[in-house]
Amino acid sequence: MLKKMKTTLIATSIIYLIVGITMLIFPENVSDFMCYMVAIMFLFFALAGIVLYMKTEIKTAYTSSALILSILIGAFGLYILLNPRSFISFIPLVIGIFLIADSIGKLSAAFDLKKMNYSSWWHMLIVAFLILGFGFLLVFNPFKAVSLSIMVIGGIMIFNSISNIITLYSYSKAAKDGEKKILDAKIVTVNEKTSE
Repeated sequence: MLKKMKTTLIATSIIYLIVGITMLIFPENVSDFMCYMVAIMFLFFALAGIVLYMKTEIKTAYTSSALILSILIGAFGLYILLNPRSFISFIPLVIGIFLIADSIGKLSAAFDLKKMNYSSWWHMLIVAFLILGFGFLLVFNPFKAVSLSIMVIGGIMIFNSISNIITLYSYSKAAKDGEKKILDAKIVTVNEKTSE
């Protein structure tokens, strides 16, 4: 499960980073091409999320929320692909909704980490609330200037890319800690049997 999650998170993080940097550096050049890039990013994210859910044997709150998020993102991606020009004015709203949905997934991840007894699970909780705040900002207080909106969204996409890496690191560390505890318990059991 962790290997599949690692591949998905790394791939989506790279896409977020590329799109974010492009938006941040070239806000005035938002065109059909940029809209197509966003659409492809959404469709890729949706497909990756659905495939990950289907291949994951153990279902958790995170994987279930990720599936719902993937379906919503896929629908947005298809709409953008068919209507690229109409999407430009809705970029803040759509990205805001995406971030709110993504923050729910990260909240689920935070509570999954807590169940795994990962001591720094609250780091993910903070990241989730930050992304939630960014999402509400774009939905309820979009910037009037399109170029400024694009730059802000670009910065948020870069932050989201970094937050995905934090998610991956947290899950990896929690899994390693869990394996270490199991190994330590086995060693203790073997030592007890030997001493008898």
